[in-house]
Amino acid sequence: MSKVDPAWLPEARDFCREAKITIAAWGPDLLTVEAKSEGRAKLIASRLGKMGFHVIQSEDDSEAGMLSLSLTPTVVHSKIASYDISRRRWNERILPLIWAFCSLLLVPEVLGDAVRTPYWISFPIGFFSAIMFFRDSARIWGWRLELLPDGIRVRRSYRWSMIPWEQIRAIESVPARLRSEKAVVLKLHSAASVSLGSFYSTFASGLRDRLRIELAQRQVANEQL
Repeated sequence: MSKVDPAWLPEARDFCREAKITIAAWGPDLLTVEAKSEGRAKLIASRLGKMGFHVIQSEDDSEAGMLSLSLTPTVVHSKIASYDISRRRWNERILPLIWAFCSLLLVPEVLGDAVRTPYWISFPIGFFSAIMFFRDSARIWGWRLELLPDGIRVRRSYRWSMIPWEQIRAIESVPARLRSEKAVVLKLHSAASVSLGSFYSTFASGLRDRLRIELAQRQVANEQL
């Protein structure tokens, strides 16, 4: 057992091996196993439930045929509820910098004699990179999100807009153009939809789940008034 492995992992690993349950991933408070079907998921939940594991409901797990469980579900839920959704993750924010570096091919003198790529090749690459820099800098650096008592305040391409909580019916994540990305969409009571943008899948799931918690809390508060 390595230092980063949780104390419960060896016992859970032995149990899963005997029960022929495939472990896909684990973390300090979470164990993810292959389920493949709803019936199989219920069976695994029942077996691991005897060890004290509780199912962590996840839309992404259901789509992928996985099942996540935890000995400390309140800790997992608190992490979801406190997930930072104010700005994109660093692995997205560095993308415009990569395009900016590639766009330097437009100016051969900047890179010096070390670059011997013919100009008829370097110019199209540099021109395309410059376009992508301006596009992604607006899409990524120009995106922010704030949770306010009255609604969601979101900045897209450096322009702010406000969506009141009472107008939001549901929050969903849908496939985006790139397979590695998902779009987070607000479904409104007016039957209209508002896209908050496309993000890498991990951040999209965190954004969706955090907003669902925030929306549910406000709906419960309104019902109690």
